[in-house]
Amino acid sequence: MFVIAALPVTSVASIPFTVAFSDAGTGAVAGISSAVTVSYGAGNSEKNDERPLAIVRRFRPLVVVKQPSEAEWLEAKITQPLFDKDTLRTGPDGYALIQFMDNSLARVRPNSLLVIRGETRDRGSTFSRITLEAGELLLNVNGRQSNYEVQTRTAVASVKGTTFNTKIEDDLTTVFTGFSGIVEIIALNSGQTVNLTRRNRVRVDQRGETVTLESISSSELQNLQQQYDDLEEGTRPDILRLRFMNRSGQVREIDIRYFETD
Repeated sequence: MFVIAALPVTSVASIPFTVAFSDAGTGAVAGISSAVTVSYGAGNSEKNDERPLAIVRRFRPLVVVKQPSEAEWLEAKITQPLFDKDTLRTGPDGYALIQFMDNSLARVRPNSLLVIRGETRDRGSTFSRITLEAGELLLNVNGRQSNYEVQTRTAVASVKGTTFNTKIEDDLTTVFTGFSGIVEIIALNSGQTVNLTRRNRVRVDQRGETVTLESISSSELQNLQQQYDDLEEGTRPDILRLRFMNRSGQVREIDIRYFETD
């Protein structure tokens, strides 16, 4: 005899992080509240002599992470710390929400590959570089004292306090889309520079030489945002609780975490 109940996730495994966040209300990126705090404490970590640059706040399988000193990819875990030179990859149905130490957020779409680099400085100042090797991500930079760069094979974007999307197309063209603030885009080979603002799109060709700037409609911007919102829906694991009772009346419960997939 057994009883099955599906319950929402209420806790995560303990690691050397204390994480407090709330998803209530609206934030800078589609309902993600920016009032999030993350602190890093002492604990048994393979890299406990370093400070993490970010954590995997949410994900939808399959997402894997590889440290520079390791040869194997490991499946991501909620609140997993990401350190300098760690690589993250999302599968065909994968999605990851990465939270940096200043509460900036990177939303990584399926079939993406990126490397995180940087350092956490005193008084909340950080420098972070995301090297996007393939795929697409939406970056929302919150910290005014933080410096971020998103680099591809053909271009680099330098930002403070802004939100923009970066995509590598099949022909290796890099496409930047502005949601808010100002982003400086530099073509790596020609050195041509252009500023990306809201409702603008910048394309840098596969040679890193030619830069084109165009305007887009509000509906195009909203459609891109909606695509990320749809991915966000599948990031919280459900718990299937199995309750077993033997002939003597003893009850045993087993919780199984699972993700719903299309």
